[in-house]
Parts: sequence; C-alpha cells; structure tokens
Amino acid sequence: MEKTLFGQTGGPFGQKEYAVALSTFEKIRTAFPALAMNLDLRPANVELAMDIPTQSGLDFKMHLNLQNLNELHIVASAFWMEWFPCTKPEIVERYFEAVSGLLSGEFRILEHWRGRRPVRAQLQRPCHDRWKTIASWGDVSAIVPWPPKTLKIVQNMPLHSTGTLKS
Repeated sequence: MEKTLFGQTGGPFGQKEYAVALSTFEKIRTAFPALAMNLDLRPANVELAMDIPTQSGLDFKMHLNLQNLNELHIVASAFWMEWFPCTKPEIVERYFEAVSGLLSGEFRILEHWRGRRPVRAQLQRPCHDRWKTIASWGDVSAIVPWPPKTLKIVQNMPLHSTGTLKS
C-alpha cells in the first residue's frame, strides 16, 4: 500500500483537512506578499507547517501549522492556540482573522510573566477604545507560587499608527 500525506496507508483520511490548511496558508501568503513565509509540506512532527521569521515588516516570528489532522495552530512569542475543527468554515475564518490581525499589527498579544517564564498570553483585538481578549493560552503550573507578575505586549508595529487604545 502507498503511504498518504500523514504516514498512514490507504484511504483519504485527513486529505480534506490538509487541503483546507494548505489553502488557508496560501491565502495568508497572498494577503501579505511583502513577508517571507516558509511553507513546509512535509514537516517532521505535524501535518503541515509555515514559518514566518522576524523580518522587516514583522517584529516577531510566527509558526503556523496543522496538527492532529484537524487543528490549525498559531505560535507567536508566548502565545500558542489552536482552532478546530478546520473543516468548519467559520473556524478557518477566525483563524485567518487572528493570523492576519497579528501580521498587520491590528491585534496584539498581552503576555503575563512570573519571573522569567510566561504563564499566560492573550490574543487581543481592538474593541471601541479598549482591547478585547479573543483567545487565551495559560500554563497550568502558574498556580504554583512564583515571583510577581509582569506584563509584556507583543504587537507588530505597522508603518502608520491609527491611535492609541487603552489597556
């Protein structure tokens, strides 16, 4: 039997999800043509991956991937979140919006640190004159006593500013 994209033999299992992820990554590349993006069609530990390195026009690196056959992931700074199932168009649209928001600088990540380690990261979008959290990552070991918390904002700075929002 012939191996499929996911190392399994026979059957189309995962092909639709792979096609959705590939199409989404290509849509992201098209929306941000000035940014270098490295698409890996056969990465070692996930089904599909795209790295977007720090570069002129992007102040932090991002890693996007499809894993567990139906989860679209974003990793940026201390933020890591998955959107699933990727077979639902509304989920894919929210994922695209999150990636696009980070790349454009419209969205930001608010990181919570204890000492030298992140314990929480929130993806935020502007909402009126404030920031609204739309996705959140947390480290469950954060309940252990740690040093005082500090906050760090990770946001791509677009070429022109549209004003300042309140935290």
